[in-house]
Amino acid sequence: MTATVTDPTSPNSAQMSPAVDTVALLDTRFILTQVEELTLVFPATWVAEIWRVSRSQILDLPFYDPLLVGVANYNGRVTPLIAAARLLEVAQFSLPERSIVVRLNQAAGQLENVSIIVDRAIGTRQREELPTDLFTAHRTGSMVMMQSHLVPANVWQPQFWSAHN
Repeated sequence: MTATVTDPTSPNSAQMSPAVDTVALLDTRFILTQVEELTLVFPATWVAEIWRVSRSQILDLPFYDPLLVGVANYNGRVTPLIAAARLLEVAQFSLPERSIVVRLNQAAGQLENVSIIVDRAIGTRQREELPTDLFTAHRTGSMVMMQSHLVPANVWQPQFWSAHN
């Protein structure tokens, strides 16, 4: 996908600047978030948006894996919410009054439309600004690369509780 960018500040704004390959730019860009002491890194091509959700907007799903905090309605779509702190096993997760979430798009495969609750958004980095071993192992020191296999497939299955006599 190639986009043509117009410079609105130029005297002749009808003049077009050279085409920019936005997909190529996103392929080398990464979104950094913080989860406790860890930096959770998302490929920019996976991120649809970063938004905030209030606790009151979240519908609890008690019969599902604790990774799945619940679901929320966002822009007319129901999106599942996964706690990154539980996913990364870094802390006892407590849902704050307002949470920052990273909603993933179709490039994330099976995680399309899933929103990951993080502590805060840090910024973006180019691939060359990140440790090279982060791309071969999903964890390097205090940095973790978000990968779809981190979310177990059974998170989407209800867990049945039974009463024992």
